[in-house]
Amino acid sequence: MLEGKYNFKESEQKWQEYWQQNGIYEFNKRSNRPTFLIDTPPPTVSGELHIGHIYGFSQADMYARYQRMLGKNLYYPLGFDNNGLGGIVNASRSLMCAYK
Repeated sequence: MLEGKYNFKESEQKWQEYWQQNGIYEFNKRSNRPTFLIDTPPPTVSGELHIGHIYGFSQADMYARYQRMLGKNLYYPLGFDNNGLGGIVNASRSLMCAYK
């Protein structure tokens, strides 16, 4: 049981330092371990992140962690793709305003 209030900032800093020092998230292309790739779409600048992105990311993240625990050399470039929908919506709004 936690005593008092959980300090996520302290915990997050501790674990990020540990991961960095131990190379947990490094991909070594010269490694002899089996390589496992999770392909993600390239990030886009249109639109904003929403719960759907996090839902999809969390599933892939769990699978990535599982493959890493199996000892695989994991390549998992992080990217979110909005399929350009945000840009299309913004352009449509601009056009609608121009023709009113």
